[in-house]
Amino acid sequence: MASSSKAKPSSFLTAGDIQKPDGRRSLVTDSIATGVVFALVLTVGQRAIGFVRGLLFCRFMTDQQLGQWSLVFSFLMMLIPLTVLGLPGCFGRYTEHYRNKGQLGYFVKRIAVASGLLTMATSIAMFFFPAAFSRLVLGTPDQTSIIYAMAFCVAMVSVSNFLTSLMESLRQIRVVTLMRLISGVLFATLGLGLVVLAPNATIGAAIGFGVSSLLGTIPAFWILFRYRGTISNTGDFLTHSSMWKRLAPFALWMWASNFFNNCFELSDRYMLLLCSPVSVDQAQGLVGQYESGRALPLLLVSLSFMLGGLLIPYMSAHWEKGNKEAAYKLLNWSLKLLCVAFTMVGIGILIFAPFIFETILQGRYDEGFAVLPLTMVYCIWFGLTSVAQNYLWVAEKGKWIALSVGAGLIINLALNALLIPHYGVSGAVTATAISNALLLLTVYLFNYIFGCKSNLGILYCSLIPLVLLLPTPLAAAIALMVAFFGWKTRVLFLDDEKAEIGELAVKAMQKFGIAKSS
Repeated sequence: MASSSKAKPSSFLTAGDIQKPDGRRSLVTDSIATGVVFALVLTVGQRAIGFVRGLLFCRFMTDQQLGQWSLVFSFLMMLIPLTVLGLPGCFGRYTEHYRNKGQLGYFVKRIAVASGLLTMATSIAMFFFPAAFSRLVLGTPDQTSIIYAMAFCVAMVSVSNFLTSLMESLRQIRVVTLMRLISGVLFATLGLGLVVLAPNATIGAAIGFGVSSLLGTIPAFWILFRYRGTISNTGDFLTHSSMWKRLAPFALWMWASNFFNNCFELSDRYMLLLCSPVSVDQAQGLVGQYESGRALPLLLVSLSFMLGGLLIPYMSAHWEKGNKEAAYKLLNWSLKLLCVAFTMVGIGILIFAPFIFETILQGRYDEGFAVLPLTMVYCIWFGLTSVAQNYLWVAEKGKWIALSVGAGLIINLALNALLIPHYGVSGAVTATAISNALLLLTVYLFNYIFGCKSNLGILYCSLIPLVLLLPTPLAAAIALMVAFFGWKTRVLFLDDEKAEIGELAVKAMQKFGIAKSS
């Protein structure tokens, strides 16, 4: 008998919905072609806004205020996943599993309750012990007003992160991208206004970040209300013991990995604060100089995090269907494309960097400008590492991510402690670049050991960002030549990878009306 379900028209947010016989709407997932292209298109606008916002922060903040904001923002990015014990990170891996079993409602609601309680506890602790947190975050106990602002920010950003992870796991890429666009636009306007008008620019930036993150969740709330039947229970009751027994190891290693990853990302600036042979105020100024050199490369890091978040639900879907080969093939050619594309974007950034630093930033950040090329290289490697880790998450080998990042953190701290007292900001960048290279190689090795079949093209592609250390015209010529011959031969991309990339590109163009359907 034919099904009575019928598709509803698609909208800007959704790929369409299916009306079930009982009247409930069923949310349809975005295809990877639609999701990636849509995300990239809107992300261009979002990153452009973020780019301008970052430059204006540099322009209107002193180097000390910029250093404080860098430390506050990085600490928030470390504290929030740490607070919720990595639980929302389980969505990407297990949403498809529990949806197939008809137990998605139990899964999501229990994660929501646990995450909410843990976040409240952390915010309350920051209100009661502001001096201790001030010393921990900023190296001095007298910045308690900044900690109060951070406490509010923790709660608001935690809600945003939770809903982003949930929407990604449901493969609602358009919703996630719109959320990020809204929060990015609001942070650029509201945050900048508060930086200029507030008595304390760091507090203004923190409040602006928290409020814009919370308002950016509006599309997710709308989707969850409209398709509230999607997160329902149609299968057997999910016992707490069976759920937490399965989730606990994954969440534990996700928690440890998030902690080590964020410590790794934050360590160079904290080591500048602790190891520089100058006063705390001057050390915060050095962090500000370093942050100016990171402002442009971090656009690539945030883009890689976004793409990594998009990939893992699709890889998990392949994995749950028993098609493991499709999962690691998707990861392999995605990493290769990112290496080439990020290097090209890096060259474009270096072309405009002199104008940005000398004219827009009025020559105030010479140290940041000097380390920009090497910072670009290690940021690309750090972004690639975040994407490459997806295989280990899908294969439920998260402990190896935590161990590899933990080892990388120890190496990074040791190198920073050795180099910063003698070379300052350039020493921090050199130490971080070396440790990022070793970390990326380690993750590639673990992927291979646990079944992610790849070839030397991955390693060759990962070396391409090193051309950014050459004079910019020479770097552009070499990168274009490598990309051309890498595509024409089998050195970088295999034939089946080229076919999959081409097929994805055609589907995306057909979806958006650029090419006609065959």
